[in-house]
Amino acid sequence: MSFRGVKIMFYPITYFHQSHKPYIPRQYMLYPPMYRDQLFRVNDLQIVTKEIEYSNEYIKADLKYPEIQGLKNKEIQNSINNSIQSDIMEFSRQMESAAKESAEEAMLTGESFEPFVISSIYEITYNKHDIISISIVYYEFINGSHSYIKTSYNFDLNSGRSLSLKDLFKQGSDYQRVLNSEVRKELIMNREKYFPDTLENFKGIGEYHPFYLENGDIVVYFGFHEIAPLESEIPVFKIPFSTVSNYIKPVFLS
Repeated sequence: MSFRGVKIMFYPITYFHQSHKPYIPRQYMLYPPMYRDQLFRVNDLQIVTKEIEYSNEYIKADLKYPEIQGLKNKEIQNSINNSIQSDIMEFSRQMESAAKESAEEAMLTGESFEPFVISSIYEITYNKHDIISISIVYYEFINGSHSYIKTSYNFDLNSGRSLSLKDLFKQGSDYQRVLNSEVRKELIMNREKYFPDTLENFKGIGEYHPFYLENGDIVVYFGFHEIAPLESEIPVFKIPFSTVSNYIKPVFLS
């Protein structure tokens, strides 16, 4: 991304979404203890919302992100939290730097400058079986244009390791073939939602394709304007665990 010639290099695993309509994901809801029995095998942890809020002549920021608390292994807990926080801080740093450069360029050219506006919200989409999935959407308002960046995190709470799609499936299983088949079915059934050549150009889901878990689904997503017109939101494909029951690890089916 670039604004007034300033290149933004922020990309943990991100996709860019530009629109004039706000995209609001579901917020994380902390379930009261009386309802926790309904969430089978919910991980024993707490989620605290952390916030970075500041404003100056170049930028206005309101960044919300999750912090995990209550894990027995504090080293793993700190590692996960630091991973998320460092991405948030890097996003803030790069955007503030870009805002300053944009303001300086505007001053030199005599153009007006409007401070950048950035924010973020998050959603805990999966929190059981010692795995947590987190989706974060970054919002930007720059030069009159709204834009969004989506990123996701999937952590094994026993090791702190970031999970890839391959980690969800039994060793040696041909999971990519199954995922690709499900994505192609959606592309065929709803051709009108995507570019005319999307199906023909679809190369398949790779091991490190961005995803998150949500209830009983694997959710893979693509970049804004990557496979669908600008009017669409970030394209997501929900693949039920039951659809890949012969391939996915048994823990996700229990």
